[in-house]
Amino acid sequence: MVTQTQPKWDQQAIHFPHSSFSFTHKSTAKIIAQTKMSVFDQLRPFVSFCQACGMIPFTIEQNQITNKFAKFTFSFRHLTTWWFFLVMFMETVVMSVMGYVSFIQTFYILNGQNLPITVIILLFVIGMSYFAQLLLSRWIILHYRQLRNAIETIQEVEKLFGEKFISQHKSSVTTRFIIGFVLVVISAIGTLTLSTPIHRQFSSLIYTNNVFASVATFSTLAFIYLLFESTFFFFHMCYYIIAYYVQLLIIRSDAEDQTISQKKKENMGVLKENTLILNYLCRASQELNRIFSFPVLILLTAKFISVVTTAFAYIYNCFIHSNVVLDSYSWLFLFTFFTDWIKMLILFNAADMPVNQVIRLLRDKVTAISSYGLSHSLAEKFAFMTSLVQIDENRVRLSAAGLFKVGMHLVPALAGAVVTYMVILLQN
Repeated sequence: MVTQTQPKWDQQAIHFPHSSFSFTHKSTAKIIAQTKMSVFDQLRPFVSFCQACGMIPFTIEQNQITNKFAKFTFSFRHLTTWWFFLVMFMETVVMSVMGYVSFIQTFYILNGQNLPITVIILLFVIGMSYFAQLLLSRWIILHYRQLRNAIETIQEVEKLFGEKFISQHKSSVTTRFIIGFVLVVISAIGTLTLSTPIHRQFSSLIYTNNVFASVATFSTLAFIYLLFESTFFFFHMCYYIIAYYVQLLIIRSDAEDQTISQKKKENMGVLKENTLILNYLCRASQELNRIFSFPVLILLTAKFISVVTTAFAYIYNCFIHSNVVLDSYSWLFLFTFFTDWIKMLILFNAADMPVNQVIRLLRDKVTAISSYGLSHSLAEKFAFMTSLVQIDENRVRLSAAGLFKVGMHLVPALAGAVVTYMVILLQN
């Protein structure tokens, strides 16, 4: 928060005798502007990371006057667009060749190794799920209109809140980006390192004596794994923004409930404005749900199959019947089992963040209306009850293609399903 009183040293430049450093009023204004940045301006490092991974071809367009975020644009004049298509082409080629090699390896394993057919089928299904994840990562491009609508709606919310109020309640976007970036890189490097046996036959076909082909292929594999991991990161950041602004609405409502008996006409206007903000946030969440609804169903299905398969393969190899092929993948099975569980938990937590904030807002409103008593007019009570009716968690709840609601409440059911399928597979 920037106070109105300015210290004396802020009114003129201070020059140090043995240094070229000077602290001017211009630099002070720059610092003040940074404290009032929109959440989209704070997302610039995250957007750059998504662009580098080849996830989005969009470029940030700045406002020429304020030099702040204005909108995302798509144009072939931008290098980001050409980089996106280059990465997409390389990923498609590498994944196609790897799919062919994996198909050949499957017949080799069937003919020469004593592996149960269940393990081979499940591993083959996991391989196919990676192709599905690669296609889902391009899903956002096909739904650019919904993403644009969500961004424009959030910008309207920022206007209603005002820069001063937003600057007083900082978000944790930067912290979440740093933590998420570290986790994504660690997971991608771990998967790339432990999946080396998968790439051996593939490398014998590609990595001859061509250094460029080796570097290009390894780089493409790294981008593929980064793309897979950053998809969940993208979900988390999108729904955190919704939850952050709902939290700001709660803070604003709490502050206004304390002074609600002072100026009744102004309170009616503020109440309508808060209702409008909530409607905007619900609309933005619904736009995101239209984008992520189907991909979430595919991702949860793929990760569930992956968890069951890796757990079964690891237990079968270590405790039932040791196999040379499975031995080379044992650490990868263990690593994938835990990381896929973490990815599902991240997805569940992301879907629950705005829902939990809306439930908290509803609880606070019910508490506030219980203290109203008979001191307010019928019109005020009617307006308050109207705003209360619109606070519904289902308006921001993410569903998996309309089949079931996504959230942490699915964890016990998924854990039970994993154990059930494990028992069935081990008995066979």
